[in-house]
Amino acid sequence: MDAPYNRHGGLTLVPMPGFESWAKLLKIEIEERGTRESERPTPVDIVNPNFGVRSSGEPFIRLGKHHIGGHDCMVLGSGPGTSDMLIKLIFLLRYLKGRHAARIATFFGYFPLGRSDKDEGDQEFALPPLIIDAMMCMTYNQLDRIISMDLHAPQVVMSGRTGIITEVSMLRRLLQTAIKDASANGMKLCLAFPDSTAFKRAEKPLRKIQKEYEISLPAVYGLKDRISSEEIKSLTLLGQVEAVKGARVLSIDDEIATFNTNVTSAGQLKKDYGAAEVWSVVTHGVFCGPAAERLSDPDCPVDRIYVTDSIPFESRKHLQPLITQEKIRVIPILVDLAWIVYNHHWDESIRVVR
Repeated sequence: MDAPYNRHGGLTLVPMPGFESWAKLLKIEIEERGTRESERPTPVDIVNPNFGVRSSGEPFIRLGKHHIGGHDCMVLGSGPGTSDMLIKLIFLLRYLKGRHAARIATFFGYFPLGRSDKDEGDQEFALPPLIIDAMMCMTYNQLDRIISMDLHAPQVVMSGRTGIITEVSMLRRLLQTAIKDASANGMKLCLAFPDSTAFKRAEKPLRKIQKEYEISLPAVYGLKDRISSEEIKSLTLLGQVEAVKGARVLSIDDEIATFNTNVTSAGQLKKDYGAAEVWSVVTHGVFCGPAAERLSDPDCPVDRIYVTDSIPFESRKHLQPLITQEKIRVIPILVDLAWIVYNHHWDESIRVVR
């Protein structure tokens, strides 16, 4: 039997505030995985850092060395990258380094600051490199890996040192579920993408799914052109446009934020191109600002949303009625995340979720 530790020591999960339940469930999943005949036994420790604010208003963190020194530490968290979240993150990384973790990596379901992929004129920089630089600085350039799902800005991968950022995609998992559900009553289907780049990124998982289900799905693209973070421009559709009329359209994107883009695109698909229904299929459900109110509107042109819990829903009580009504269907990432953390710990490939 293989030893339960790799060259970086035992596996320790370090959840950011709000992600403690992730760590508990991952521990169970990873340790159970390690009992299978073809897998390595992998005991998992959990360390919960204690964040607080002094009477002076200054933040602090308490984190001892137990299960940190000499261990392979994986920080668990997700965006959005609020000021509070980022301050806690850089404190935590410096403490892990100071407590002599053997290896430090991070997993973000949703990459913090990832939406700032375009400059707002001459007023604002694209910010992913800033958070990457800060994370590297806090670990004295010894952060081993940043793992995230379906990056809003693919160029984030190129923002750090070669190999420091690994993107994994949940698109195949989402599409498998949405296509299976959408095909249930025999209505014809069509896929819609925001632009040609998104269409190309989806080609590989789509080929596998179409082969698996023995189907061929028409596709269109060109739903939007983002001028800024607050303004989009609708485009004329390209591709198999005739397939939209009377179809249940799966509108595929990486995230929903204020829901403005999704409503605009769905309205266009129905009004201008004759779509019967529009289901949004997205990895990240930010659901900020008026998103929940827009989805609750009886006249909302989006009929259903398929989304992962890369940003956990348990603390967002205002979205629970929409989940109960199945306007939002949540696809859990737990099993895939366990596979990612397990493979990272044992230095195996994690780039493609099976």
